[in-house]
Amino acid sequence: MSNEALYQERYELIEKAINLEPVDRVPVVYMGVAFAPRYMGMSMAEFCSDPEAALQVTLAAMDRLGGFDGANLAGGGNIAISLTGLWLSHIAVPGRELPPDSLWQVQEAEVMTVEDYDTIINKGWNAFLMEYLPRVVDMAEFGAAMAWSAANAARIQQLYREHGYVVVCDAPIMVNIPFEPLCGGRSMVKFFLDLHRIPDKVEAAMQVILAETLESIEAVNAPFGIGGTWLGGWRAASALLAPKLWDRFVWPYYLKLAEALIAKGMRPVLHWDQDWTRDLVRLQELPAKKCILNPDGMTDLRKFKELVGDRMAVMGDVPASLFAAGTPDDIYDYVRYLVQDIGPTGLILCPGCDAPINTKPENMEAFVAAAHEYGTLH
Repeated sequence: MSNEALYQERYELIEKAINLEPVDRVPVVYMGVAFAPRYMGMSMAEFCSDPEAALQVTLAAMDRLGGFDGANLAGGGNIAISLTGLWLSHIAVPGRELPPDSLWQVQEAEVMTVEDYDTIINKGWNAFLMEYLPRVVDMAEFGAAMAWSAANAARIQQLYREHGYVVVCDAPIMVNIPFEPLCGGRSMVKFFLDLHRIPDKVEAAMQVILAETLESIEAVNAPFGIGGTWLGGWRAASALLAPKLWDRFVWPYYLKLAEALIAKGMRPVLHWDQDWTRDLVRLQELPAKKCILNPDGMTDLRKFKELVGDRMAVMGDVPASLFAAGTPDDIYDYVRYLVQDIGPTGLILCPGCDAPINTKPENMEAFVAAAHEYGTLH
């Protein structure tokens, strides 16, 4: 079978899973940003400094492993720059501030000040970012990384297709609720105090960020392909925030952003790290069969299945800890029960959040094998 025919077959399989249609096999997708270079013998310093090398080594790892239908996110680009945009924090890079084969590190600190909320409110979010980013990143490096990503976006998607892989999050935009970058810039402790001490000011800034994000979504053309859009969350998780705060500062923003993405023909991929079990019932408020839950192993998927399993697909969720510290038998057991309890309908097998740098190769290989053994319907 040609890679194009393989791509079409895998694309239809993933589409059926998202649409909660019957499948003859549960699809399995890759997610292992730092695992790929470690698996292929590339230094983390090279991976972080050469965006083309990062792209090629990810595809090489997937080809070597075999059996994947696609990837959660496409590889390539500068991971440190990408994380700076998510966290508004300086990222220590291997080969620069860190040993050449260590993992990059987010250096969270109180870089954003209370006065910066007023800047956001008065000048706007994007204007604030241009003032803020030089505090945490070299702007020449930032500009070069953004330019490379923009220039190569279409080529990256095409390259994955030529290898026969479907990229789930292939839409040309990545979205976060305002909570997350503000929390990273202020630091977690300071930001959580802000939610209690100056909630109206925080909310006013969030509304400005939301408005500009909605404008960005409106400007995006409807994507070709799956149209998945990463809509992330980690510090905003239900396990970390009181219901009163969550209902005010978290869920309304998810709802508005998800509805805007869906209106533009995209599929929100709720990349939710940490434990969101308490508020899973709120997912019933989202349009049916238009979103994908992408948890990291901490959210109770049995409760998810009970509450919204007939409305939303799930992509996950073998935990990072299992990849790093478990055995192949542990992986087999986890995948078997995942398919049994959550699938086969509406399930895309994937590492929870991300397979870590210290994933045992035999565990990743077991994950693919288990996905085909237990995910194939007889």
